[in-house]
Amino acid sequence: MILDEACVVAPKPGVRLRFDPVRGRHVLLAPERVLFPCPTTVEILERIPPGGTTIARLVDGLAQEYDAARETIAEDVLALLGQLAKDRLIRVEREDRDVDAAA
Repeated sequence: MILDEACVVAPKPGVRLRFDPVRGRHVLLAPERVLFPCPTTVEILERIPPGGTTIARLVDGLAQEYDAARETIAEDVLALLGQLAKDRLIRVEREDRDVDAAA
């Protein structure tokens, strides 16, 4: 699946990021799965509201907060979100067209 910054990403139904106090870390809960995301993944997932946001908005926020090169942030965010979409953990849409349907 090819993503670009105009894509809108949102969690898939049933997918939730939670902090597990027993494990002392975040877990990504999905139907019949529990994943243990790295801190970078947690940082990105925490910025995605239930209704979704554009990848450009995520990249802009991260680049501004971390005072980092926007191009570097964009490359990393697109790679991570591409993998999450491939794993069916996020929904991806573009201009009223569901990108998941094209995959």
